[in-house]
Amino acid sequence: MTQQICAICGQDMDDGARFCSACGGQLQAAGRICEQCRQSNPESAHFCMNCGEDLTAQEIAAVDSTAIHHLANAAAVPLTPSLGQPVPATPAVGQSLFTQKNLAVMAIILLFLAAAGGGYYYYTQQMTQRFLSASSLLAGQLAEADARLGSQFEQPIDAQFITTLKQDWPGQIEELQAAVDEWKAVKCPNQYLPQKQLLDQVGEIQLAILGQIPDILAHPLAAETDDGLESLRQNMEKVQDLSETLQLPGVRLSHSSQAAAVADRLSAYCSEQREIYKAKLARLEAMTTYFNQMDSILQKNSEAKTGLGAMLGKIRNGEYGWPDYFKMIDGAKSTRESLRNQVNRLVTPAGTEEYTAELSRLLSLSINYCDIMKAGATSESKGDYEAANRKYIEAQTLNDQIQSQYSAFTSKYQNGKTALTNIDNL
Repeated sequence: MTQQICAICGQDMDDGARFCSACGGQLQAAGRICEQCRQSNPESAHFCMNCGEDLTAQEIAAVDSTAIHHLANAAAVPLTPSLGQPVPATPAVGQSLFTQKNLAVMAIILLFLAAAGGGYYYYTQQMTQRFLSASSLLAGQLAEADARLGSQFEQPIDAQFITTLKQDWPGQIEELQAAVDEWKAVKCPNQYLPQKQLLDQVGEIQLAILGQIPDILAHPLAAETDDGLESLRQNMEKVQDLSETLQLPGVRLSHSSQAAAVADRLSAYCSEQREIYKAKLARLEAMTTYFNQMDSILQKNSEAKTGLGAMLGKIRNGEYGWPDYFKMIDGAKSTRESLRNQVNRLVTPAGTEEYTAELSRLLSLSINYCDIMKAGATSESKGDYEAANRKYIEAQTLNDQIQSQYSAFTSKYQNGKTALTNIDNL
């Protein structure tokens, strides 16, 4: 029958035996047997493929337990003297039993301490390796986020850049936050706790940096943004300092020069936007002044309108004389000439030229209308009714054109005024 040898006491045993008949130790079968579920695993396996238990830890515990059992039994059985050797004097029965018991207890205690020390050493080694591996992974993720930040801000900061950033930024923050949270869940050996705190600070500050950037871009004109820019610079410098202080084996934090320049890029963008806004304010002030003056001219023009046609009826009925009518026409013409001169003297901001030119043209047509009406009235006062009638028809046609064009002008003018007095459109 095939024999196997006990690894603890060296006793030959049958191949089918699971425990040693001499010392009670468990015999090793082919492969690695899981003590938890009795699953047979390959020799190269470290964890049970059925339940996931740590096979190495089980074997260490089994060996320690079996050795303790074996030594305890050995200590309890008197050793047989070898042939030819002198036999020492036999101590008293009570003393012999006491000595044997003490030796057994001491052996058990020593083996227990050795087993406990070995298990603790294995546990701490595994914990240290997991922590350092997780820290190295986080350092790589932080470096990747830093490099990506620098790369993104090599592009011009414009409306398209900001739109894209608003879409992509939340995902980048969530990705880095998940990496930091996963790392924090890994147990840290006591000797690395100070370094863990440093790496923890780097992760939190890096997340704070990613949170500050969108806020700065969203409020480049606000006075508080200056404080935000200063805080951003300080955070970036602090990350650099902490990274240089970090001393974890196999862990290195790197930073790109492009990322270090992000604060300067943002500062330049804010300064540029403030200059643009300053120019917009000046343009808004010019627009407001222009449209206020135009409104005043339009109001005076509306108030100066006179019914020259209706006045003719009163003259024909004898209510007024021709001198009164001519005085009215001259007054209407003088008012329109004065308004046209005011329009032509206006400081016209870029984008309002068409309104100035159109109103000046309409006022010129109104002046021409007064001249035609006066010519008709002059002919009628002299009794030349045919010539007067031709002038009145010409004046009426011109007046209809003026009223139609003036209505279209005022509508267009109001729309332009609304748009050009909105700073967002300047």
